[in-house]
Amino acid sequence: MSDNNPGPQGNSPYGQNPPQYGQNQPQYGQNQPQYGQSPSPYGQQGPYGSGAGNYPGQQGYQGQPAENPGRTLGIVGFILAILIAPVGLIISIVALVKSRRARMGNGFALAGIIIGALFTIIGIILAIWIGTLAADLAQQVIQACEGQPTGTPVTVQGQPVECP
Repeated sequence: MSDNNPGPQGNSPYGQNPPQYGQNQPQYGQNQPQYGQSPSPYGQQGPYGSGAGNYPGQQGYQGQPAENPGRTLGIVGFILAILIAPVGLIISIVALVKSRRARMGNGFALAGIIIGALFTIIGIILAIWIGTLAADLAQQVIQACEGQPTGTPVTVQGQPVECP
């Protein structure tokens, strides 16, 4: 039968033999490690936050948080979403994907996506409306110039126009 008592041999299961009661015990202040020296048999312990001396697989506190890989691209996408909406929309989407892969948020990229999408939709609607107006004006010019020779001046919506 095995018990965890080191027994009379004095062998510790931890590799060191502790002094027995009544034997040479160091007095207070004697044989104490100096500041920065390790009292531990396991080696030098690092300063707090260095990650040294921590358990395997455990990381210490880092001085600066990790940089968001899509932050700068998100800001650029946000600005371009206002100026050139489709380009800003695409760049903002790329920035948000980069940030999400790093498990970080990116407010500028999200705002760039929203603004870029809205401005792109508004731009498409305006382009269709302007195209419709231009087609209507061209139709009126064609009707006014029907049967007229090229270069003949005609009036369309109160404006003089030459027939093509």
